[in-house]
This record gives sequence, structure tokens and C-alpha cells, in this order.
Amino acid sequence: MENLAAIREKINGMAVLAVSMLESTFSGFMKHDMEILTRVLEEEDRLNHMEEAITLSLVNLSKGEVSSIDKENMMYFTSIVADLEEIGDYIKDMIERIEIKIEEKLLFSEEALGEYKHLYRVIETALYDIVNSLKLDDKNFAKRILCDEGHVNILVQEYRQAHAKRLIAGGCDPRAGNMFLDLLDFAAQISHHTEAIAKNILALK
Repeated sequence: MENLAAIREKINGMAVLAVSMLESTFSGFMKHDMEILTRVLEEEDRLNHMEEAITLSLVNLSKGEVSSIDKENMMYFTSIVADLEEIGDYIKDMIERIEIKIEEKLLFSEEALGEYKHLYRVIETALYDIVNSLKLDDKNFAKRILCDEGHVNILVQEYRQAHAKRLIAGGCDPRAGNMFLDLLDFAAQISHHTEAIAKNILALK
């Protein structure tokens, strides 16, 4: 039976995979490359299998003789794993919208593209902080995420308002605009789960 340290290492592997998936999705978006997006969907299946296997390992370990502190940590790890799986789901949602965008040859305005690029970088940085916090057992990375808690929601609101102004002014295609808003909302959900993971990391004993 795996010990908690081995399970923690596998959880970090999930986090690494989630970051890789987000990066590849952004690359597929920028390059209009359907093959890249297809590979990410295959990785999403792998992420789901990892979540199932790790959760089962935690459940099995909890049935043995473990300390109260370890049991509490298992609860936090279970939540972290669930949030990582949810992040994978939102990346999958992103891919579905990007595939439609590519197939229908929908283009974002330069302003919208710049806003989405900035939002992506913010979320990517936060996910890397999760990876480093788990890998290095350093809670300072998790704390950094929570120092900016809610920042993504503020950005999304600002970008939605900017989009509305562009739409009224005739500066964007309404069909592409709907894709843009969806991607903003999925990014916000990824940020929400990243912040939840950071809170659980800080709660670990």
C-alpha cells in the first residue's frame, strides 16, 4: 500500500499535467492547431484516471492505522485532487469552444486577444505556483496565489465590460464575442479551483 508521501508525489504529477494541458490549449488557440487540441483531450482522460486512482489510494490508506493528522491531510489531498480534475473539465470546455472558433474561422479583435493573453498568463502563473508548492513543500507559493485572490474575477469583469463596448461600437463579430466571453468564464472557474487548492495546501499539517 502506498504511503502519503508517495500519494502526494502523484498529486503533484496531476498538477504538472494540468499546467501542461493549459499551456497546450493556449498554444492550440494561438496556432489554430486542432491536432494540439486533440492531444490535450487525450491528456484530460489521463487526468481523470489519475484522479480516480489517487482518490482510491487515499481511501484505502485511510482504512489502515494512520494518525489523526494524516487523516486530516488525506481530506485536504482528496479536495486538491478533485479541484485538479475540475480544472481539467474546464480546459476541456475551453477546447470545445476553440475548436468551433477554428472551424468557423472566427477571429478575436486585437484588444480581445490581448486581454485573453493576459488572463492566460495570470492563471498559468498561479498553476505553476501550485506545482511548486506541492513539489517543494513550500507554502509560500500557495500564499502568493491567495494574495491576489479575486484578481481574476476583477479582470474578467473588466474584460466583459470592454467587450460590450466593442460590440456596441461594431468593433467585433458577435459570434466570436460569444466565444470570447465563454473563454473568460472558463478561465475564471480555473482560477477559482486554483485558489481552492492553495487554501487546502495551506491547511496541510
